[in-house]
Amino acid sequence: MNEPARSMSAANNPTPVPTAEAAARQERTMRFAVIGVAAVVIVVAMLLTPNFMTLDNARAILRNAATVGIVAVAMTPMTLSGNFVSLAITQTAMAAIVAFVVLIGLGVPQIVAILIVIAGTVVVGVLQGVVVAAGLNPVITTLAAGAIIFGVVSQVTGGGIVRVGAYPISWGGGAILGVPVEVIVFFLFTVAVTLLMSSTVTGRETILVGANRATAEISGISFARVTIVAFVVFSIGLALAGILSGAAFGQATAQSFPGLTISAIAAILVGGTAIQGGQGSPLRSAIGAIIIAVISNMMVLNDFSTGGRLAVQGGVVVMIVVLIDLLRRRGRSSK
Repeated sequence: MNEPARSMSAANNPTPVPTAEAAARQERTMRFAVIGVAAVVIVVAMLLTPNFMTLDNARAILRNAATVGIVAVAMTPMTLSGNFVSLAITQTAMAAIVAFVVLIGLGVPQIVAILIVIAGTVVVGVLQGVVVAAGLNPVITTLAAGAIIFGVVSQVTGGGIVRVGAYPISWGGGAILGVPVEVIVFFLFTVAVTLLMSSTVTGRETILVGANRATAEISGISFARVTIVAFVVFSIGLALAGILSGAAFGQATAQSFPGLTISAIAAILVGGTAIQGGQGSPLRSAIGAIIIAVISNMMVLNDFSTGGRLAVQGGVVVMIVVLIDLLRRRGRSSK
């Protein structure tokens, strides 16, 4: 079938999309499901871990969830738009933390360093978004970008550790009214991205493109614009993750953020975002990150070995993802 014929066919027979009422009903179902899973996980942790319900432990859980949560929330628009997930998460966040620490070590004012890192990370993200919008597979694109970023940063750092040196960051790892700075940023960023997705034209277009790209394009929605915006949001989240970690530790290497890619993707899936796009929310991705942090915390407090923690955590995450997916399918089939 030639291109004009294909376009005419799509226009005459667009794939049906859920009504607003059905979509809202499914969103409520998924929200309650994710909150229910979080409640069950917390109750189990309370029963199995005597020291779980303490203020210090709650603060530790949220602090551990913050980095993964920021990245998961930032990647949610990308997944919602039908562009799956990025495989350059670890490398991009690592580049952000290295760049921030190097700039601070050179005596660059902190606010200037923050803006430079965010701007640079966004440029890298936009370049990937443009390539994906042009038609290249997003998984291949981000995988290649990750390899390039890692190679460049490794070459620049020589595989060693970079430090802020004589320019310590007073707010790094600090707290405001007892709440860790990174947790506050996690909360504010989640609110901002949630509002973007739920209360703006861009957010609604992103969800429609992910649910049915052909119908969205017939409606005049630009896949390229939606994709680039999603990559911009994603890049800002990665920059924030790198900046916060650089401020907290005052040093960085090309090996920073091991396992961040898997953890962020797991948080999105546990939060019930459909990997094929069109259904999910940043808020649920944030809850997914907290669920994973609670499970990990419970394993640590119960003295599980590293291998045991990974095995149990992986198994529980898989069961939760399967449960959430079954609920989504049931909600879809009942429409």
